[in-house]
Amino acid sequence: MASFLFSQHAQGWQQMFRRSQSGGFASRLLAWLVLGLVLMVGLLVVVTVLLLSWLLIPVLLYKRRRALKARFEAERAFHQSAHGDIIDGVVTEIRDEKM
Repeated sequence: MASFLFSQHAQGWQQMFRRSQSGGFASRLLAWLVLGLVLMVGLLVVVTVLLLSWLLIPVLLYKRRRALKARFEAERAFHQSAHGDIIDGVVTEIRDEKM
């Protein structure tokens, strides 16, 4: 039963393939030209995005380095200004023996 369904399905595909092969030279040429054009446009988009990402990497690294430097300077200024506000003390433990 399964082989019958498979052969019937395969014959359907073969008939569809034969119908598509009956197209003329002009339709095949047009299909190849459209396919080539689509591939070229896709390649152009990929190369453009790749080059743009390569150009943006140094800019993003510079911005990150500048932000880290500003954060480091802000932390240093905070610690220098807060240094006078530190209160030193001793913690003692008192045990209540009554409990």
